[in-house]
Amino acid sequence: MKDLIVPAGNPLKKAEMLLKTEKWKFLLSLLFYPVGIVRIWRVKGWVVAKLFYAIFGFVLFLVSAAYLAIVLFAAFLPPLDNSVGTNLERTIYNTEGNYSATFVKTGGETNGAYELVQVELEPRGGNEWHYHKTFTEEFTVVEGQVKIGHNGSEIVIDKGQSARATREDMHFFQNTRDEKSVLLVKITPASGLEKTLRVAYGLINDGLLKNDMTKNPWHMALLLGYSETYLQGLPGWFQEPLINAFAKIAQWRGEDRELYKYFK
Repeated sequence: MKDLIVPAGNPLKKAEMLLKTEKWKFLLSLLFYPVGIVRIWRVKGWVVAKLFYAIFGFVLFLVSAAYLAIVLFAAFLPPLDNSVGTNLERTIYNTEGNYSATFVKTGGETNGAYELVQVELEPRGGNEWHYHKTFTEEFTVVEGQVKIGHNGSEIVIDKGQSARATREDMHFFQNTRDEKSVLLVKITPASGLEKTLRVAYGLINDGLLKNDMTKNPWHMALLLGYSETYLQGLPGWFQEPLINAFAKIAQWRGEDRELYKYFK
């Protein structure tokens, strides 16, 4: 039994612990490309691994550096402005399909408590899976039938029925019919829904938004920022800061000035 006890000053034990420590230091250094590339090329052999790390590590380093630069730069910019004018039409129209959206209650009228909008959905029209961070959406069918997706499951609601998507719930809505449906959407608390719809309808009417993509990429960043929309398939820690950053940069660049005519 005494042979199994390693004295505190055992040099072999110390050497083993030192090797383990150096191994972890080496692996951690690979996470920081400028240091990692120097250390890995000092190791004998591993030619394929070195080339793989040199190429793909460099690409990853550039992407990571660009991501951090964008997010950090935007952190010092003014917050996104979700305000709209006060003397605007209550109902707006999408002339591409002759569908309307009516602002029953605006955020200004409720002191930011909620927004209430009635939207007409084209046949089979709707949106894709997405989520929001700071507000809850409640959907009530006024006319027709609407399918609601909620955290991976789907339900169909008819006239008078409602469904809700709370903060960070992945959801979508879609008209199930081959004719128009009408949906009442309540946002609590008020956010940028009114501004989003006014800008989106305006861009569609001017031929500047087709197939869910704007001709000017900065305008898409602003729409995503106004609506605080985050998409399925991308981790939140990655896309949320990036979308917010691009929206703030677009505003800083003055890209929103082209949109004033839709909401001022």
